[in-house]
Amino acid sequence: MLKYAAGFGSIHSMRLFSVALFFVCYLARAFDPATQDDSLALVRHFKKPTEPLKPFVDGAIAPNVGETITLMGGTDVYQMHETCEFEISLHFWFPDKNLRFRNVSWPADTVYRQQRPMFFYTVKGDNREGSVPDQREKLEPGIFVLRFGRMESLDGLDRLDEFEKAYGRLLDALMEISPRISLLRPVPFSKEGPAGTFADERNSVLAKYTESIQKLADSRGILLSIDMSGFREAIRGVSVDSNLHARIREKNKLWLQYYRPTNWAFLFGDRQHVPSSRDHKNTEHRWFVEELEKIPPLIEKADEAIWKEVQR
Repeated sequence: MLKYAAGFGSIHSMRLFSVALFFVCYLARAFDPATQDDSLALVRHFKKPTEPLKPFVDGAIAPNVGETITLMGGTDVYQMHETCEFEISLHFWFPDKNLRFRNVSWPADTVYRQQRPMFFYTVKGDNREGSVPDQREKLEPGIFVLRFGRMESLDGLDRLDEFEKAYGRLLDALMEISPRISLLRPVPFSKEGPAGTFADERNSVLAKYTESIQKLADSRGILLSIDMSGFREAIRGVSVDSNLHARIREKNKLWLQYYRPTNWAFLFGDRQHVPSSRDHKNTEHRWFVEELEKIPPLIEKADEAIWKEVQR
């Protein structure tokens, strides 16, 4: 009996410990920015304009000289870092505009959430002694190019209304920064490969999502591009090994190093206080932050090299 009672006490204690641990973790997460609402995380990436930006006229993209074009979306937009066809085409269409392209997409981004590391472009950072908030310069608002809907459509028609509301909320928040917005239609699902048999069914659902995107664009006076064929047409005959392609990829590599630096927690996250985040001889010296600050001038030089190549 005593042995049974002791065993019962141990089980009871374990249950109490588990419950206590659950509430400790819950309270810790409640104050963790990474668990907060990131449905509008993209909005944090931009400076507020000093004066209102003018919307597009006559239903066509017309970049200003030196304007920043920011790409947002999921995996297919993230992959534009490598393909570069969107950047190349717009440089060809507007060779004298000296355009800057910045891709802020992450593969897991959706209209519902764009999850970012702790304190990513937040005003307040970790409250531990010696920590500093994200000090990187935010992006200049200009033209916003978004492509969402493909991955979201896999949720089916049951979430179509939710998708439209979430996308509308994101667009409205971005329009407060810049009304110069263009939406790209989602890429259809391929009939090739292991999932090819599902393509027709998935594209049928995707068509409804695309109609919803069209409605969002029409109601807000936002441009909607049909597909990428126009961009591919613009670069037809341009070798993928061209100097322009190589220079754009180099710029994108530098941008990724600045925008998505490795070991974020040691840079502006919640590991700034540990010794390995600081110089081993002078613990007041934040060498990691200084190294990151060397990248923006390199990005600027890479942009200038692209402009020279376009204008040849």
